[in-house]
Amino acid sequence: MCGIFAIFCPAARRLPDDAPARLERALESIKHRGPDARGTHIDPSGRYALGHVRLSVIDLAPCSNQPFWSSCGRFVLSYNGEIFNYLELRAELEKEGATFRTASDTEVLLVAMMRWGPDAINRFNGMWSFVFGDTATGKFLVSRDRWGTKPLFTYQHNGSFILCSEAKGILAWLGSTPKPNPNAIGLYLKYGRAGANEESWFDGIERFPQASYQCIDMGSGDSGTVAMARTMRYWNYPTERPIRDLAEAKERMESLLTDAIKLRLRSDVPIGLSLSGGLDSAAIAALVGSKFHLGLEAYTAWYEPREQSELPLAQSIAKLFGHKSTDVPEPSHEKLLLDLRTCIYHLDSAHAASAIVPYLNLCRAARKTLTVMLDGQGADELLGGYHPFKLFAGADHLMRGRFGSASQCVRAYAHSAGWRNVILDCLRFGSTSVYERQALRWGSQRILCRESMDATPDRLDRLRLSRSNFREALEFSHSVNLTNLLQSGDAISMSVNLETRYPFLDYRIVELGFSLDTELLLQKGFGKYVLRECADEILPHKICWRRNKDGFGNSTARIIREIVQQHGLPAAAVERALDFQLFQPSIRDPKIFAQLPENIQFRLYSTLVWLDVFYN
Repeated sequence: MCGIFAIFCPAARRLPDDAPARLERALESIKHRGPDARGTHIDPSGRYALGHVRLSVIDLAPCSNQPFWSSCGRFVLSYNGEIFNYLELRAELEKEGATFRTASDTEVLLVAMMRWGPDAINRFNGMWSFVFGDTATGKFLVSRDRWGTKPLFTYQHNGSFILCSEAKGILAWLGSTPKPNPNAIGLYLKYGRAGANEESWFDGIERFPQASYQCIDMGSGDSGTVAMARTMRYWNYPTERPIRDLAEAKERMESLLTDAIKLRLRSDVPIGLSLSGGLDSAAIAALVGSKFHLGLEAYTAWYEPREQSELPLAQSIAKLFGHKSTDVPEPSHEKLLLDLRTCIYHLDSAHAASAIVPYLNLCRAARKTLTVMLDGQGADELLGGYHPFKLFAGADHLMRGRFGSASQCVRAYAHSAGWRNVILDCLRFGSTSVYERQALRWGSQRILCRESMDATPDRLDRLRLSRSNFREALEFSHSVNLTNLLQSGDAISMSVNLETRYPFLDYRIVELGFSLDTELLLQKGFGKYVLRECADEILPHKICWRRNKDGFGNSTARIIREIVQQHGLPAAAVERALDFQLFQPSIRDPKIFAQLPENIQFRLYSTLVWLDVFYN
């Protein structure tokens, strides 16, 4: 797990004379991603430069540092991530006559790209963003993993193409900061989206698309811009759901999840667990203990009151399967604002979930003993774990004339969310115009500028007159909402040099999940039904069949509300926001802020913190 930087210049332009200093400045800004080694390469002809900071996880020897060159000196790789099936790929490549001089997954990726070209990408089981180059032909390839687990920002500037693991690396190379992007900020303030958007919060800086690659040709003449082919998508979600037998689904899910964990236990550094009281992380902890007979360090974040948090359940799971439980309480109120600022700096934006603060502290605690941590992220989006999925499943049953099943789904949702929210969500998901009006219901027209007010996502969850509402909601959640969470997970864990791995994001499990009939995902009012059936044989009943899904509870938003009530909004940041025409002057009125919902207050305050961090 690392950080990468690259810049490609057109033939009519060369790297600036101070390129070495700029490159070091860019790598210095992302040094938290790779504290173990740093490497650079600047093309002698001045056409491109590569940089890398390394967190050593597989093959700790210096010979695996990057940029990594082929033994012939022709091919080069700068790579961030892990290819978990690298041993299997290595054996396959060796059968084809390839030889290796390191024990790293980095070299396997390089040789696979040399041998198989872009076809190699779909064979990788892991998470990555990388730049692979053939220096003899001047052709390079950029790629990002299927779910966008590993970040990659891009910027086109004066005909050049710049990319980096974090936007701040691009800012450091430029030596300046582009103006804020009001559309991206509006999507966050209105809809809570930050990491799932193609646009970053900095005007002109974008995120490289997930599940995609792009070719760059440095030898294509004397053009004033870098020659780039169109972005190619190498993976798509399955379109059919042929598996309808529960026994088959259970057998395949348990087998694949066990193998996914086995691959993600490969590490030359200490590895542990993030453990809540929920089903997903508990299933991973159970399989690690029962199948692989490993007792690992397990970290659990909790909040007061202790007995109402998930800590007691997490501790019971750790004890049952031989793991050592370490609890991580919420930070003090005095420390909370500094921690929020730290999160926003590493995210390069704000985030809608206040849980980023306790997650930062969990990662800090884990990093004292671990370098790699297994996490349960991805199961809810894949297998229908979130409560609103019941509404979409109910709509499908209704369209099939299954009134009893439809009623059961809706009543199960009402049990968790209340009937008022059932009605509001039916209106919101049933009409795009209602959805957009609800995004403004907190009075944003009194606060936001016109550009932010007009921000509308490309896609929204929708209830339609069809039998595929649940299927479409699952794909939307996995391809959009999950990306938002993965962005924060990577940025915050890597801020303390901690690699997080997600067994439920093994592409084989995702393909299986999207091949299961949706009725295997939600039955009797329970989401993730097939996973519950799998886990029922090893986990306590109260874990497998708990109806209420607790979020990552914390008091961050409430404390910020109290602080603003006492001290007001940060005045300098407010004025900066007005200078950029992000907000209207009414933002200065404390009465207007006090009338906002707590979650909107958190978003507004976080936006002001972002402005203070990057434009101070």
